[in-house]
Amino acid sequence: MHVINTPDVPSAHAIREQLRAGSEIHVRGHVTHHHHKDFSVELLSGPNIVLHVNFRFEHDHIVAMNTSVNGAWGPEIRHHNPLKHHDQFHLKIHVHQGYYHISVNGEHLADFPHRIPVEAVQAIGLKGAVHVDEISFTGFDFGVDWNSSHDFGHAGYNSYGTDGYTAPVFQESHSYNAYF
Repeated sequence: MHVINTPDVPSAHAIREQLRAGSEIHVRGHVTHHHHKDFSVELLSGPNIVLHVNFRFEHDHIVAMNTSVNGAWGPEIRHHNPLKHHDQFHLKIHVHQGYYHISVNGEHLADFPHRIPVEAVQAIGLKGAVHVDEISFTGFDFGVDWNSSHDFGHAGYNSYGTDGYTAPVFQESHSYNAYF
């Protein structure tokens, strides 16, 4: 298991090995706002958002899930948001063949189909009105040092989640380009 304790929000963190069936990502924290704010947990690959899980609290109180390839969003899948202001939460993303099984506080929220191969995922991004206590990763080989620097095949995710963020572009020769 690999654990990142009290990561900054917003931030992006490398996932040092490819996702595969059986991999799990756990995000534990609490909602920090009063009204009209949201937060997102995203699986990233270069300029692409492989999985966008957006907890919305304004108007429709939903969790929206989607994928964005080169800035173009696919069809949004919506579910009821089980969280309220100041709630503690445990978000679990469990990778299966063909879909992500997503649960919140032990309750099944949704199954989201793979729109991009899971092997393309490079990082997890956190943004919005949330405090994250820890991110943990299980179901990987952990054959490399997850704390060392990582070659994303681009400049990385500097300023992720801020107004000044510019999505990175893959180096043409990098292997992750093969997925797009």
